[in-house]
Amino acid sequence: MQVQTTASPEEFARHAGDWLTRNPAHNNVLLVHALDPNGVPPGQGDPVFAWVTDDSGEVVGAGFDRLPYRMPLSAMPAEAARALADHMATVLPGLEGVAGPADTAKEFAARWSEVTGKSAHRERDQWLMVCTETTRPTDASGSARLSTQDDLDTVAQWFMAGMRDSGLPPEQIAQRARQLAGGQIAGGRQIIWEDENGVPVGAAGWGLRIAGVVRPAGVFVDPERRSGGYATLLLGEVTARALENGADATVCTHFVKYESMLAVVERVGYRRLADFTEYRFE
Repeated sequence: MQVQTTASPEEFARHAGDWLTRNPAHNNVLLVHALDPNGVPPGQGDPVFAWVTDDSGEVVGAGFDRLPYRMPLSAMPAEAARALADHMATVLPGLEGVAGPADTAKEFAARWSEVTGKSAHRERDQWLMVCTETTRPTDASGSARLSTQDDLDTVAQWFMAGMRDSGLPPEQIAQRARQLAGGQIAGGRQIIWEDENGVPVGAAGWGLRIAGVVRPAGVFVDPERRSGGYATLLLGEVTARALENGADATVCTHFVKYESMLAVVERVGYRRLADFTEYRFE
């Protein structure tokens, strides 16, 4: 197995893009990092895009990281995961953790511990979920409107609150929340939900359509209004808009411990596609 890395999303896309798009729902996060101009999060140092090739030169796996984020991985053979861990230990020894398909993440984490002597803690189990059809509720309370630049400060604060369990330091959460919210607003890909009195109660956005797949991002409801079913309305609305505008599917990640959110995504029409796991290194 051979591992190559670059700081350039364009170079990564040239080498691994076609392979990633063969399975665009599973690989949506990596495709966003490679192909969305707003897809590389702010962080420390240069981003690291990596791809693994077998002895015939065929791509068999890929990943991305920028400190202090955890590295999203594609599915790949166990041998490729171990080779990638070996390589990343030399080019990015401060790696905070990984997230990806359960078997691949487990293999990478085990090898990382062997090579670096650091502990790998299995922190969160996730489901990758997919939706190809959704129906808007007929009894919606309030309505959606597109966000404007005037909403940026409020939405960025909401998104910051929604990222509090990400494991990132507060200043990094603030930067990422503002980048995410600002990019969505500029692209016309974010909505505010207002109640019957026109009061904003939450927001949600969605990413670019890449290889036919769109990822909703940043669904958040004001904590004082969470009994009104607004999370379902927000996720349902952005999912419907993405599908109506040409997406073949939408995907989202559900953290298994949040049972209430599972009910939300299932009501919208999402179903379990794959098991993912997130590890923290220390």
